[in-house]
Order: sequence, then structure tokens, then C-alpha cells
Amino acid sequence: MNETLRIFVSTTQDLESMRGVIGKAIAELPVQVKIEIRRSPPLLPTIDEIFERIANCDRVYFLLGNDITAPAGLEWALAWRLERSVLPLRHSPKPTPAAQEFQRLSPLPWLDFHNATELARIVSLDVARLLHHPANRYGLTLDELERLDRYIRRLDQLQAEAEKEPTGAEGGGILIDSRTDEA
Repeated sequence: MNETLRIFVSTTQDLESMRGVIGKAIAELPVQVKIEIRRSPPLLPTIDEIFERIANCDRVYFLLGNDITAPAGLEWALAWRLERSVLPLRHSPKPTPAAQEFQRLSPLPWLDFHNATELARIVSLDVARLLHHPANRYGLTLDELERLDRYIRRLDQLQAEAEKEPTGAEGGGILIDSRTDEA
């Protein structure tokens, strides 16, 4: 019987809008499989409610913004205690001291994203790789597996191109001399 891929998305308050980016990225995958996206209840979730939603997830996406906020800290702790597979992602241009310490204590390295497009690419690639399970837990056909392979190669290529993209003065620019010429 085909399994459902269960994903839990945890975000700090300043990245709440990124949940939609993840949902859209998953919806645009080139295969049709059962994927369930979970989150904590939006208003005052109890530890039992959060525990129940994380307990049997295949992947936890943890999005950290500029500050660690509730209930994200509890979700993080429960995911690790339940030994869930966590992918720590951050968009922290101005992290607070609490966020810096939270990042430092992570048992895994953080993947940085700078915008919604980068987040979508990271999550799409990760979900595609999860679906390409060696035991075919999700019941993909040979045609779907081939489409998934092409999709993964394309995302890998986009990632490589993005990493080669010159930044700063390497990408070209104009330097303006603010001094005036006095002859």
C-alpha cells in the first residue's frame, strides 16, 4: 500500500507567510502522490496537539527568521525528542541574540535562503529526493520516477547556476566618485 508523505512546517512569526511558498512548491512537483502538510494549531496550541502532529512526520521543515518565537521553539524541541528528520532553514538578516544562540546550538548546519524562490527550490529538491525512496514507499510508477529524476537534475542545475552567479563587484557595477574635480 502506498504511504503518505507527512511534512510538518514550523516557522517563527516573521516567516509565517513562507508556509504558502512551501505548499505551492510541493503542489508543483511533477508527480501526483499523497502529501500531508501539517502545522501547529494557530491559536495557543497545547504540547499534546503539537506532539500529535509531529509524531509520525517524515520531515520537519524548520524556518527560523530574525528571532525565535513560540511555538516554534517547542516544535523544534519535540521534533528532536521524537527523532524526526529536521531540515533547519533560516532567513535571518538581522538575528536577535536569542536567534543567534538558537542557531549556534543546532545539531545540524543551517541552510540559508534569501527569498521565496530560494526556499521553494530547496524544499522542492528535498521533497523530490524524499519521494525517490529506494523502497518506493510512495508507489511511484516508472514514468513518475523518471520525471522525478529529470526534475531533481533540473533543480540541481538551477542550484549550481545560482551558486555561480557573481555578486557584489564581480557582477559588474558603477563606482561613483563623490569628490568634485576642482581645476
